[in-house]
Amino acid sequence: MKLQIVQFNPRVGDVQQNLQVILGHLEAAKIAGYDGILFPELAVIGYPPRDLLAYPRLYRENQTALEAIRKNSSGLTVIVGALAMNQSGSGKKFYNSAFVYRDQKEICVYHKRLLPSYDIFEEDRFFEAGTRPGSFEWKGQRFGLAICEDIWNQSGFLETQYLEDPLKELKDQGLSGLFVLSASPFELGKPQVRQKLVGDVAKELNCPVFFCNQVGANDELIFDGSSLIANAQGEIVARAPAFKTHTITWESGVSSGISTPPATSEDWLWESLVLGVQDYFKKNHQRRACIGLSGGIDSSVAAVLAVAALGKENVWGVSLPSRFTSSASREDARTLAQRLGIAFQEISIEPVFQAYETTLAALRPSGLTLENLQPRIRMAVLMALCNEKQLLLLNTSNKSEIATGYSTLYGDSAGALAPLGDLTKTQVRALALGCNRSAEIVPLRVIERAPSAELRPDQKDEDSLPPYAVLDVLVDACLVDKKGPEELLAAGFEEKWVSSFAQLHRVSEFKRHQFPPVLRVSPKAFGSGRRIPITCRSYTDK
Repeated sequence: MKLQIVQFNPRVGDVQQNLQVILGHLEAAKIAGYDGILFPELAVIGYPPRDLLAYPRLYRENQTALEAIRKNSSGLTVIVGALAMNQSGSGKKFYNSAFVYRDQKEICVYHKRLLPSYDIFEEDRFFEAGTRPGSFEWKGQRFGLAICEDIWNQSGFLETQYLEDPLKELKDQGLSGLFVLSASPFELGKPQVRQKLVGDVAKELNCPVFFCNQVGANDELIFDGSSLIANAQGEIVARAPAFKTHTITWESGVSSGISTPPATSEDWLWESLVLGVQDYFKKNHQRRACIGLSGGIDSSVAAVLAVAALGKENVWGVSLPSRFTSSASREDARTLAQRLGIAFQEISIEPVFQAYETTLAALRPSGLTLENLQPRIRMAVLMALCNEKQLLLLNTSNKSEIATGYSTLYGDSAGALAPLGDLTKTQVRALALGCNRSAEIVPLRVIERAPSAELRPDQKDEDSLPPYAVLDVLVDACLVDKKGPEELLAAGFEEKWVSSFAQLHRVSEFKRHQFPPVLRVSPKAFGSGRRIPITCRSYTDK
C-alpha cells in the first residue's frame, strides 16, 4: 500500500477552491504512483461550516464536488471528508461524513458518530450522529474509518466520556489500518496530547493509524495540522510539520519521516498566531494592517507579529500621543517602527481632546470620563486611516486586560481581530523577549518598564489591577480551571486580589460580548467557546 496523507488548508464555504486543491493532489498522486490518498474532515466545505449549512447552495456545491472527486478516482482509493444528507426523515439534516472512492465507484460512506458540543464545538446543533461503524475492503484487507472525536473517547482524554465508543466496535474486525479524518483545532499542548492519543489508539487496535488533520485558520480557530502515522506498536513513524500545508507518505510500513515541532511553548504560540493573522487577512481578501503603537509591550508584539504574517510593506503603525504620553513611549513607538521597516506616522490627539473638553465643559468631566475620551478619539483616528488606506485594524488587548475589562468600549477594545486576546500579560512579555532573540527589535525599555495606559499623570496598570504576576494566574485558574472565589482562596490566593479580580471580571462581561474575534490558543478563550450570559449571577460571585 502506497499512501499519501494530505494536510491542507481549506477555506470554509469555498467549495470550488477546496475542490481544485483536492483534484490537484489526486492528479499528482496518480503521476507518483500512489494507491491511496487521505484528506481531512469536511475537507470539501471546510471546518467549521456553522450556519452556512442552512444555505442550500453549500450542499449543492458539496455534491458537485464529490461527483468530481469520484470521477477522478481512477487508479486511486480516495478518502475525503464532506457532507452527506440524512435521508431518514428525522433528526438533523446532514451527517459529517467520510467518503471512500475507488476507480470512479463509491466504496463506503461513514457518518461521524461522536458529535462534540463543548467549548467551540457545536456539531450536535448541525449534524445527525451516525450509528454504524465504518470499514471497507482494500487489497484483500479491512480498514476502518473514524472522524476526529470518534477516537477521543479513550480514558483520560475527555473531561466527560461518551456512553458509546466507536473504536470498540472496530477492535474485533482485524483491521489492517485505521484512517482518521480530523479538524482538531490548536491549543497550547494539544498536539502532544493528540500524538499520545493516536499512539494509544494504534496499540488498542493493533494496527497502524493514519491521522490527517486540517491546517490553517478560520476566524478565531487555528488548526495546526501535525498529521500523524502511528504503527501497530503505537510508535509515531511520521509527523507533518505544524502550521504548514504538507503531505506525508506511507509505503509498505516505511514513512516519509518525522518533522521537528516548535521547540518551546513560545514558539508554538508564535507560529500559531502568525498563521492566525495570515489566514484571517488572506481568506477575507485583505492585505494590509493598521496598528496603534502606544510604545507599550502589547502593541509592540502585535506589530512584530503583523510583520511576520503580512510582510513589513503591509503594516502601518500609528502613534497617537496626548498630553499624558511620555517621551519614552513616543520614542519607543518610532524606534520599533524603524526597526521593523514599516510605515509610521505620529498624529497628536491633543487638539481633538481639548475640543472635547470644551464641548463637554458644562458636564465638568473628570476622572474616568476624560481617560476614556482619549482611546475613543484614538480609535476614530485609526478607523479613519483604515478607511482611507484600505487597512484592517488589529486590536492589541491581551487576555488579562479583557478578563478584567481593562479597556475602553469603542476605544482600545475595537478592531477587526485580536491576535493577543488569548495571551496573558506574562505570555505577551515572553513573546516580546522571543522577538529579540537574534537582535533587539522590541526596545528593552518597553519590556522592562511598568505597563501604563498613560491616560492620566503617573498612571500604572497595577493602580487599577492586581499585579500581573498574580492576575495572570487568577485568569487561568478562573477561566481554564473554572475555579470560583472559594476555590481560589483555598488555593492560596490573597482575598484582596480574589475580590478585586472577581469584581472587575463580573462588571465587564458586556464588554467581552462586543470584542473582535480572539485567536484561540488556550483551552478556554474569550469567543465562541465561552458563552457566559451578560445578565446572570456571575461564576466569580461568592
